[in-house]
Amino acid sequence: MPTTTQNAAATSIVGIRLLPRHARAGTAQAATVVSLLDLGRREARRVAESELVERLVAQAQRTVSELSTQVGARLDEVAALAVELGLGIAREIVGAALDKGLVDPTPTVVRCLRDCVHGATPTDLVVRLHPEDLQLVQERLRRIDEVRDEVAAARFVADPSIPRGGVRAETEAGRLRYDPRDALERVAAEVRREAAS
Repeated sequence: MPTTTQNAAATSIVGIRLLPRHARAGTAQAATVVSLLDLGRREARRVAESELVERLVAQAQRTVSELSTQVGARLDEVAALAVELGLGIAREIVGAALDKGLVDPTPTVVRCLRDCVHGATPTDLVVRLHPEDLQLVQERLRRIDEVRDEVAAARFVADPSIPRGGVRAETEAGRLRYDPRDALERVAAEVRREAAS
């Protein structure tokens, strides 16, 4: 036997099914029925809009959380490009200075004269310089008293295979080579390493 609650539920279901018929009937109940149907549609629309807003907010949150990662990656790319651009400009500046003879290899030659390990003969040190650097370096070395003996014991050779600003010192004990472009590349490698960390 059905309970009171079951009877009330069955009556409500029958009442809901009859709402459209009451709405068309033009009775006093019709206005209430229309109002209830309109309220149901508005509630369904409100629920749909609420769900849409929730989905949009969730999407916006995902986009914002991904944005910081994307911005970080782009900034890393821009930083790498800026480093390479700076290094490229430095190469051009150093290259132009070397080509114009603005880089003085004399300090490097002085270090070679002081630091090179001599072999059995005291005059075995050969210092090779670019032909355009040779005379300038020899003139400047004559004014440096502390390496006068080393200058006298060394042999200076013009060598077109040596780049401007470069030095190659040779003894029986070994060879020392200095090229400002190589030094720049070592600095560039260090800058790239620091920028990447």
